[in-house]
Amino acid sequence: MHGSKNSKQNKSAKKPVKLSLASFHNLFETKTPGNKRENSYKGKMNSQKRENVPIWDSPGSPIKGSCGSDAFLNQVLTAPAVVPPKVLAESSNLPKEPVKKADAKDNPEPKIILLRRPTSVPLRDRPKTKVRPCPRIPTPTRTMAKELEQVDLMTSADFRHDYSAHLENMRTRQQNQQHMHFFSSAFQQNRHLFKGRVILVICCGTGTLALMAARAGAKRVYAVDYSKVTCYAELVVKENHCEDVIKVLNGRMADLMLPEKVDGIVCNWMGHCLLYESEVLEVIAARDRWLKRGGFILPDRGSLFILGSEENLLKNDRCNWWLSVYGFNMKAMRRYALAEPRYAKTSGQKILTLAHRVLELDLMTANKEDIFVDRKIRLKVNREGYLECFLLYFDVEFSFSHTPLRMSCNPCLKSTHKFLWQQTVLFVEHPFVMRSNLHYAGYLKFSPLKPDSFKEMEVRIDFFQCNRYDEDLASDYCLKLVAKKWLMLEHFQTVSEVDGCQEETPGVENF
Repeated sequence: MHGSKNSKQNKSAKKPVKLSLASFHNLFETKTPGNKRENSYKGKMNSQKRENVPIWDSPGSPIKGSCGSDAFLNQVLTAPAVVPPKVLAESSNLPKEPVKKADAKDNPEPKIILLRRPTSVPLRDRPKTKVRPCPRIPTPTRTMAKELEQVDLMTSADFRHDYSAHLENMRTRQQNQQHMHFFSSAFQQNRHLFKGRVILVICCGTGTLALMAARAGAKRVYAVDYSKVTCYAELVVKENHCEDVIKVLNGRMADLMLPEKVDGIVCNWMGHCLLYESEVLEVIAARDRWLKRGGFILPDRGSLFILGSEENLLKNDRCNWWLSVYGFNMKAMRRYALAEPRYAKTSGQKILTLAHRVLELDLMTANKEDIFVDRKIRLKVNREGYLECFLLYFDVEFSFSHTPLRMSCNPCLKSTHKFLWQQTVLFVEHPFVMRSNLHYAGYLKFSPLKPDSFKEMEVRIDFFQCNRYDEDLASDYCLKLVAKKWLMLEHFQTVSEVDGCQEETPGVENF
């Protein structure tokens, strides 16, 4: 009997123990040699639980198993995994009680408690630790030259009305430009005109021309400009140690008072098609007030020319492209493109006629009435072809130079330098064929829209085809081909302005 009982007990003891994954990990950590302190701590917590001491973990659902014979395992499985520091401190002050070993007879089927993640500690019970604040990095002081204080306060709206003070405009007007090479040659080849003289530089910009005059030997140089670009000019003059020679002034020539008269005037007064956005009125005002008798102006002469050209590729790119945009008809946009003059580098191989001079200007003797253009033009055919546009370009020269010194924007000329003004292109709406056996003449009117200002101008061309050259273009021998005007404005053209720029010739097929 006893033998059979013992064999049954041995068989029951060899049954595998059913443990959850959490219980298995707890058992593994308990039998690890480095966890003796943790085991004693868990034993204390079991004694607190019997004395109704609040603990952080609530018991889970019981699981049946056959590990009741192992009393030490029962203690481990019923102990919480993590205890907050506050409870641990309180438990250290409680009286210690001996831990009774569990008997297999008293608890044949012990409960296996699943471990649960400890609840978050309330905010009031969290340790109050001080966080080290990040040191504030002081903003470095912004250094600004005293001369540039006014320019530094300018916004994009201010640069819209004073574009000369914009740094990009200063670069494009000087970097590798043909007119800068022209002025540099004039100073180097005519030092006898500047040495020991008083020079006035109008529209000085960054002061490059004033520095050239000082390097040529000028005794005193007055650099004048009505733009805030004079702030840069003052800084540049100081950096080149020329403040004893060059004096920078800001304002219009009509409002400034110079301490003395000058021996020469230097100004880059040219604009598109010579007059548009030019400073020729400033030069005339300075000449009448401050130029000595026998003085000079650099440059002092200018000429404006017109010719016919077959720029079909340029017209297709700028105007005819609007005829079909991704399959949509946009002829209305083409009307806007035709009404506005274009400034582009054209090809001399597309020219159909010889150039005709429409204006010859001498600033030593010219007045305001001489600047306005209302002339009769005649174009002689050099090569037959379709006339797509008229071209306007200009030449300037310095007649006081002992060697010929000229700058030209002629499209037939090639140069290693850039042309700031290029050529002014006036597209016609209806191109026509120019024959070498026919005569072509007309009228050109070029006048400003505002008095004493070349910021807005109007160009009008009436062009005729004649069987013979006749002084009377209204005769029966002449056929009107073009009757159109173009507007050069500071703002974008309105609908009414575009309608007024359309050709007046009816019944011609639109190419």
